[in-house]
Amino acid sequence: MVQRLSGRKVEEMHFEILVEGQSDLTALSSGIMKDILGEYSEPHTWKIHKHQGIGTCNKNPESPPNVKDRTLLHNLPSKLRAYGKALTKEQAVVVLIDLDDKNHDERLKELEGALEHCDPKPITIFSLATEEMEAWFLGDVDALVAAYPEVRLDVVQKYEQDSQCGTWEVLAEAVHPGGIRTLMSKGKRSVEILDQKRAWAKNIAPHMKKDKNLSPSFQLFCGNIIQLINLETA
Repeated sequence: MVQRLSGRKVEEMHFEILVEGQSDLTALSSGIMKDILGEYSEPHTWKIHKHQGIGTCNKNPESPPNVKDRTLLHNLPSKLRAYGKALTKEQAVVVLIDLDDKNHDERLKELEGALEHCDPKPITIFSLATEEMEAWFLGDVDALVAAYPEVRLDVVQKYEQDSQCGTWEVLAEAVHPGGIRTLMSKGKRSVEILDQKRAWAKNIAPHMKKDKNLSPSFQLFCGNIIQLINLETA
């Protein structure tokens, strides 16, 4: 979903990108944004802000956020209000979150609801990685092979792109030595799993190419950003 204005063409666009955590920041900064927009500051720029998970939306979007809660959705309404007052027409907000097991339309409506409380509204892109960002990695087989030459292609080929099926577990089965069972041996919330997710982002993202990726949600993310810089602003 892209919210924007119309008018003259943007020659230099800046993006404020809000993500759930370190893995998302690593993936975007390790090659994805460069693949979409070219070299930093030639001419477009971006800044990526990580949070401590996705969290939940504040029941009263107009109330101040809890300073101890650093999750993305909890802070989203106040951040969008601040961006609306501070950003120019050559600056935009990108909100990237995992869909996880949620309904796409309901989640998107929830995000759009946070924007409704802004006056003025910042130019905004809402993007949902379906089911998780690991789906974007699984969408580029060449990038997987480049990062992990021993990848189990039989596992990747059985995966239905952007399905809500436990995506990170599929990637773990494909690229982690010993598969998901070995990685899960110390618990689903272990530090080792978090470290592996960051490693996947660091190792796979530099090889990803938007023109080859089969993930619909990745293509939508790229397409919305490209659309924004190609359209005209007021």
